[in-house]
Amino acid sequence: MPPARVTSPSQWAAVCSDAFVPLAVRSTTPSFSATLVQRRLSDTVALTRVASGPSQVVRDREIIAASPRENVLISLHRSGTGNVTQSGRSVALAPGTATMYDTSSPYLLDFPGRMSEIVLQLPRDTVSKTGNAFSDLTARPLPAGAGLRMLHALAAASSSSYEQPLDLELDALTEALTSLAATAISGIRAAPVETSVLLLSMRTYIGDHFADVRLTPEVVASAHHVSLRFAQKLFEHGGDSLAACIRRTRLEEARKLLEAGARVYTAAHRSGYDDLDSFSRAFKRHYGVTPSSSRPASA
Repeated sequence: MPPARVTSPSQWAAVCSDAFVPLAVRSTTPSFSATLVQRRLSDTVALTRVASGPSQVVRDREIIAASPRENVLISLHRSGTGNVTQSGRSVALAPGTATMYDTSSPYLLDFPGRMSEIVLQLPRDTVSKTGNAFSDLTARPLPAGAGLRMLHALAAASSSSYEQPLDLELDALTEALTSLAATAISGIRAAPVETSVLLLSMRTYIGDHFADVRLTPEVVASAHHVSLRFAQKLFEHGGDSLAACIRRTRLEEARKLLEAGARVYTAAHRSGYDDLDSFSRAFKRHYGVTPSSSRPASA
């Protein structure tokens, strides 16, 4: 995209939404101004120089629901101060520092004065999935050291060059930035999430979404930013299985509906089944009776 220079928060919101992800901007400064220059290195990797007056940049649940994205953004702060808030944490930004935030989760960027930074945009799978919830890695300072200094330096040099490099040079640059970023992120001291808390969160999520026919073990794991294997092991340690928990929750709800007089098709549909035969087989296997026999005689 071409370099942008704006003079209002609404213009800044439009430019940033185009460069990064859809978001909103608030500012009470009467003479607001900001600039943005982006260099796209690949379909999924970009370097963007931004400078702005005092502002708050917001990506909330409503915006995420309307425009979901699966990226991580790394703020390499160059001047001024700021704060990044996500997942119940806030990290302070000062020149030479950096932090990561996730576009699939709400965040707030708060800049009380004039600031500048370079934002490295990467695909979410750059960050290896671990036993820690992904959300525990965001809004934390990237560890200071030679790796972070190299990332700052390479990003600054790469984003300030307007010459179009050869494809091989572009590939090498993208690989170098991605590798440096992944190394920096891996050094974050993330507190491990208590497995009991994570398991409870997953069970609650299933209870809230069982009626969605698209709910699968993969969806539950993804919603909690852990691998499917890790999620399955959590349930196994509790003497259960993730798939069985989804199935049992759906069948328990279906039985309640049937006993209240709901038609078999209605009970199946409202419990997350889109195939009546599959529902009937699962219900009989679980309860030993057919769905229709669970309805009141007067229904």
